[in-house]
Amino acid sequence: KRLLLCSGKVYYDLRKAREEKGLENDIAICRIEQLAPFPFDIVKEECEKYSNAELVWVQEEHKNFGPWSFVRPRVETALGDDSRRIKYVGRTSAASPATGSKNQHIREVNSLLSDSIAL
Repeated sequence: KRLLLCSGKVYYDLRKAREEKGLENDIAICRIEQLAPFPFDIVKEECEKYSNAELVWVQEEHKNFGPWSFVRPRVETALGDDSRRIKYVGRTSAASPATGSKNQHIREVNSLLSDSIAL
């Protein structure tokens, strides 16, 4: 139902959250480690495997600090004629890369994990 694309350690958090909810059959996770040069062929292949799934990019960084703005147009290029568009799940844009509060950081991470696996 949903294909999560991500990079970095958030993959492990997503995997754990998916397993805790028993959604292994409903949510696929693809970890992209090589962002440059972008692996167009691999991304296209993964998206074709889940042709009916909603596509979601997940990142732990704030929207304006992580790779989202780099990844989005490249995923859409890899999709070619596919009418699906990729959705963003993560922290909103911010002036600073850190919240300055451990509790706020934990709330933001928990929120992005729940948003990622919500069907």
